[in-house]
Amino acid sequence: VEMLKRFKTSSDSRENDIFQCMIRNLFDEYRFFAKYPEKELRITGILFGTLIKEQLVSSITLGIALRYVLEALRRPPPAGSTTSSSGKMFRFGMFALEQFKERLHEWPQYCSHIVQIPHLKDGYAEIVSEIETAMAESHNRNSHADSHSNKGSETGSTGSFRSLGSDSLPNVAPAPVPASVPVPAPAPVPAPAPAPASGQVLVNQTGKENRIAKFGPNLGRAVTKVVEENDQHEAPPDTVLDRVQFLINNVSLSNVELKSQELKDMLEPRYFDWLGHYLVVKRISAQPNFHSLYLAF
Repeated sequence: VEMLKRFKTSSDSRENDIFQCMIRNLFDEYRFFAKYPEKELRITGILFGTLIKEQLVSSITLGIALRYVLEALRRPPPAGSTTSSSGKMFRFGMFALEQFKERLHEWPQYCSHIVQIPHLKDGYAEIVSEIETAMAESHNRNSHADSHSNKGSETGSTGSFRSLGSDSLPNVAPAPVPASVPVPAPAPVPAPAPAPASGQVLVNQTGKENRIAKFGPNLGRAVTKVVEENDQHEAPPDTVLDRVQFLINNVSLSNVELKSQELKDMLEPRYFDWLGHYLVVKRISAQPNFHSLYLAF
């Protein structure tokens, strides 16, 4: 773990690549954990949980790691058996969870999913009680922070925004509006007008002309072209593809500019069509909580 910490923050790009490769391989191995012997399963579970505890994974990668642990915990262990596939995955989840219990208060919504697992409540009441205590402490801290922020501003502040719980990841998705703040009824939304063709003049309801929508070379087609299902996009080689996917998994609001520049240096322009298609189809459409992150990216 100490080596991973050093490699993650190293100024040596080779050590950064080794860190990324190790994390990627660990995640890829998840589907085989059910076949691991007991000793290796325990070591892997502890390592997995320690990555979360020590903040070696963040943003999208952290979300994947937390989801893997939750999925494993939801696998009911057969009575009297620890060698079945379901039993091994549950034990992996427990090994991992034990390592990062102290951070659970950061994700109250995640905690609520854990405490609702029936076989966890029945057979592991002590750990469920610990998680519920962490949820209560988080709620108390949030309430305390909200009361202070409301004194400073009627409309809320950045502090009150951060004090609200997120779905699963901190500082990625906007938090819900507190129930105490009245929310005005939404105004009726008129039916959208057909999308204008490239270069078409936009006219508003007052009859005045707005700016002309002009697109750069090969950009207008993203708006005006009818996408064919058979359109093919040249993909980069597998070695580059793996690096791109791992880079995107590790994008966060704190490193988005750095990662975007790394991606530009990594990909040749002929692969940009593939990248755009990949981001929209595989990422943006499937991960609504990260829209603000992808917009900045």
